[in-house]
Amino acid sequence: MPVREFELFHGAALTKLVRSDKPLTLRMIETRSDESWSTYKINDEVRLLLKHSVISRALSRDKSRAWQFVFSPDQMVQVAAPNTWCALVCGSKSVADSKMEICLLDPSQLGVLLNVAVPAQQSLMVKRIEGKRLRASSVRASELVVARNRLDSWAVPGS
Repeated sequence: MPVREFELFHGAALTKLVRSDKPLTLRMIETRSDESWSTYKINDEVRLLLKHSVISRALSRDKSRAWQFVFSPDQMVQVAAPNTWCALVCGSKSVADSKMEICLLDPSQLGVLLNVAVPAQQSLMVKRIEGKRLRASSVRASELVVARNRLDSWAVPGS
């Protein structure tokens, strides 16, 4: 059975979580197979919505790259659930690309970037600037700064 793209990119994020020295439980919450079954429950306390994009665009003014993430109405319902975090895997079609990142957003940041009260399609952008922290933005909010190693250093509740 071939490895699907979402499995590859979800694996990158989940590997960072399980490599910590603190034990945790991880369970996939099967949502919709056409949306890559994207939500996981960690330690029965938090939800982690994973999304990935392999298409980025170059932003010439500061030699940065940007990835767009579109949330379906069903995914917006997931985002609105209590204690939901979101890991956005900023990928590439080449697994050898060293410019890939994972942007971890907490519930309050998601509430700033997305209108979680409205289950309509919405989007946000993650920007990578060489040598700087990640930037997440949307039509609702200007750039929020997110540490590149946030997923690695995340103190998962219940761990």
